[in-house]
Amino acid sequence: MSSTLNTSTLKFGIITDIHFSTTSEPAAAITTAADLLGWLEHCKKQNVDFLFQLGDLIKGSEEHSQEELRQATSILKEFPGTIHHVIGNHCLALTKKTLLNALGLPAPYYSFTAKGFHFIVLDGMDVSIHNEPETAEERQTLEYFLARPEKHDYCGAVGVRQKVWLKKELDTAERAGEKVIVICHFPLLPETTDPKHGLLWNHQEIVDILASSNAVTACISGHYHYGGYALKNKIHFVVLPAFVTRHEHPCFTHGIVELESDGIVIRNQQNTVVSNLSFL
Repeated sequence: MSSTLNTSTLKFGIITDIHFSTTSEPAAAITTAADLLGWLEHCKKQNVDFLFQLGDLIKGSEEHSQEELRQATSILKEFPGTIHHVIGNHCLALTKKTLLNALGLPAPYYSFTAKGFHFIVLDGMDVSIHNEPETAEERQTLEYFLARPEKHDYCGAVGVRQKVWLKKELDTAERAGEKVIVICHFPLLPETTDPKHGLLWNHQEIVDILASSNAVTACISGHYHYGGYALKNKIHFVVLPAFVTRHEHPCFTHGIVELESDGIVIRNQQNTVVSNLSFL
């Protein structure tokens, strides 16, 4: 590993699948807001470097999506630091342009570096029913998966341009001696989800791209509400449980992630270690 890697601990808060709703019972809405504020307060006390919101911020109700987004982002603005957002399938009840503006994102997929770790945030809805295909390959991908109902039309795929960008990002990070953490709303392995929730349509292709780089250490996702884990090609694939199902097993509201040069530790809202993974 290059000496450019900063070995100091990087700590960030993480949450997924909030499914913020304005149409639920008033008591439930109040509890949701209070629990989100509790997450932000916990992260402040933990002195995190930033936060990650892994997608499905809103429920995506047909008539209430704009208000869901307004209220959810209003709560998140209580955090004084940076929040990195991921666009999930429920979010696309609104246009990507609306989401990018509201969430302060430069693009649906992006990257950044912090303390020697290079984060690559994927757009799993790049090729989906919400986007017009940009290439013949993307149109073929869309038609292929839409013809297979078991693949779910609420899932999506990483498109051609994004794949080219991903390969360049991995190459740059590897040459810089940076460890890569991939972030995607959708799980990338079948063993970390179930048939009902599904996963990234072209998951195998993306996993192969990640495996071709020696820099990738972990991939963190949401979408599958009950969480999952698998190790493949020396990459840790972690799927975090959903905030919206926090009252069900495993009762996970949010996580605090600690990254060091040799591994990753994830603690839950009670500061209990739920994952302690060494980089291979």
